[in-house]
Amino acid sequence: MLVLFAPFLTWSYWFTSYPAPFSGPTFWIVVGLTVGGVVLGLALKLGAGWLKEPSTRRIIKRLGSLSITMGLLTGVSFFFTQTSTPTLGSRFWFGLWLLVALVWLVFILRYVFAQAPRERAERAKQLEYQKYLPR
Repeated sequence: MLVLFAPFLTWSYWFTSYPAPFSGPTFWIVVGLTVGGVVLGLALKLGAGWLKEPSTRRIIKRLGSLSITMGLLTGVSFFFTQTSTPTLGSRFWFGLWLLVALVWLVFILRYVFAQAPRERAERAKQLEYQKYLPR
């Protein structure tokens, strides 16, 4: 099993200026991740409009933005790799996009667990107060 991941552990695989284009299953995995990310992001962003609760809508929209952006960046990096463009086609860009996505996800999760509950409580308090006001 470790033999399958041996190329991923070499310096030259990630940082060569002229990487070989993807082929075989790797090609289709990267295409699938790119298209899947964009489609999932569009579905999340469009589907968020149906939600009534503002903080949940905001969370879903942020996840959609993350998915669309990472899908498009992966697609751009994939294009440069397939055309053997020097430096821009290096595989380390995929690792960089993954790192950016993880940092972005940390900010979304921080919003989910820290800020969104406070917003929900504040909204519930406002709705309770407005219930007694004349219209």
